[in-house]
Amino acid sequence: MNPTTRTVSVLAMAALLAACTGATPSQPASSTSAPSGPSPRATPTTAPSSTVATPSPTGQVAVDELLAITLTDVRSGEAFTLAELAVDGPVLLEPMAVWCSNCRAQQHEVLRAHEAAAFISVSLDIDLSETPDQLAEYADREGFDWHFAMADAALYRLLQERFGIGATNPPLTPLIVIEPDGTVRPLEFGRGTRTAEQLIDELGLG
Repeated sequence: MNPTTRTVSVLAMAALLAACTGATPSQPASSTSAPSGPSPRATPTTAPSSTVATPSPTGQVAVDELLAITLTDVRSGEAFTLAELAVDGPVLLEPMAVWCSNCRAQQHEVLRAHEAAAFISVSLDIDLSETPDQLAEYADREGFDWHFAMADAALYRLLQERFGIGATNPPLTPLIVIEPDGTVRPLEFGRGTRTAEQLIDELGLG
């Protein structure tokens, strides 16, 4: 075979092999690597931050702290609050002490006022050294037929913070009115003994 014929045969065989395998020797292999440059960072998935639910307004009027305190009648053992008593009419609250002669004089005028007008009385012993038995004996001896209760240290402080130190000074005969609608209003302290008629007038029952 002459050289020219040999060369043609080799080329023809190479072309045949290329057609069978599909390979293109001169074609560079394709790249499967990611494009150059920084890869995108994953954004972390987070749950929504929790929130504390705020209760919606109920429309109810908050109970006055003084009216919500539970008191105990020293004679009957009955537990009550000033708010409960005020449902039935105005309440006259009198901070007092067994030793206080001004308190006793005022309470006898309260007794007279009860004979002429409908209201509720509560005498509150604010002398922390006195006892329920002493207070009960005093009320029975004087013939007072309304609620008598003892104040504790917390209630003593509340009266002072709310109405001033005069509210815990028995000789000033402090008096506080609680209206059926929950309004709390102190009467002027230090005016001396009010008569039954004056009490009825200041209670708005005249």
